[in-house]
Amino acid sequence: MTLTPALREPLERLYREFDYAARVGRDAIQFPLRYADPRDRELVALLTACLAYGRVDLFGRQLEGALAAMAPSPFTFVTEFDPTRDMPAFARFRYRFNRPRDLAAFCLAARQVLARHGTLEKCFLAGDPDPAGPIGPALERFAHAFLDADLRDVFARDRRSRGYRHLFPLPSAGGPCKRLHLFLRWMVRREPPDFGLWTGVSPARLLIPVDTHVENISRAIGLTRRHSRTWRMAEEITRRLAEADPADPVKFDFALCHTRMSGDCRDRRDVVVCAPCGFKPVCRHWKKVRVER
Repeated sequence: MTLTPALREPLERLYREFDYAARVGRDAIQFPLRYADPRDRELVALLTACLAYGRVDLFGRQLEGALAAMAPSPFTFVTEFDPTRDMPAFARFRYRFNRPRDLAAFCLAARQVLARHGTLEKCFLAGDPDPAGPIGPALERFAHAFLDADLRDVFARDRRSRGYRHLFPLPSAGGPCKRLHLFLRWMVRREPPDFGLWTGVSPARLLIPVDTHVENISRAIGLTRRHSRTWRMAEEITRRLAEADPADPVKFDFALCHTRMSGDCRDRRDVVVCAPCGFKPVCRHWKKVRVER
């Protein structure tokens, strides 16, 4: 498959004309954007992305409490984190798989990573075997920096909880690793709504964060033929998008995701909702129009 003008042109138009400001307040990116200090923003971006499974309004309530406990500087809170003293600050945290000790483990691991590398970007680059190659191996090592930290002060016998392991999915497991790709998009891309604090990673290497919204709209407009949300699906969608912009293929992610999230794409044919959509000529829901009898 090659990207036809019928798909390339509406993609570019969507990217150019999308009202990002109107949707940022409904996106997880709102949380790191609150912090002006790059050290705070980088750390909050990772914590936010790790917890970004499910709706923003649901995990956001719990994240708000965690960030309040880490105020005024999450970076300072983490670099000075003492499990015995500080873990009670997360006592009321509950979100699906995660419990207070998972946040404590995150802070303890981040303290160790920052003590060794100084920044999360330097940690990522230290595990990047090929700065021009696929992003997977570097992302795997980055996740292991947190999974393999010394967490005995939080977990008895150093046995990580299911909730903590869920925060750091591994590319080698074959899943889409949506949340870690979301973190990389925020940190690496140089244009709004992303903030591009990391200058050592090329946007061309990124893979699209595939959630249910991106999965469904991508299948509808022909960016993927796969039916399972996996690492290979993320690669396939990104490869197609790279035909439109090889230097920055995931620039389309926010607009595509929020087009479906907002209800402007319903994953079915809708005469009213679909009327202004530029993807109609390539959308699978409009390719076969029923003949009235």
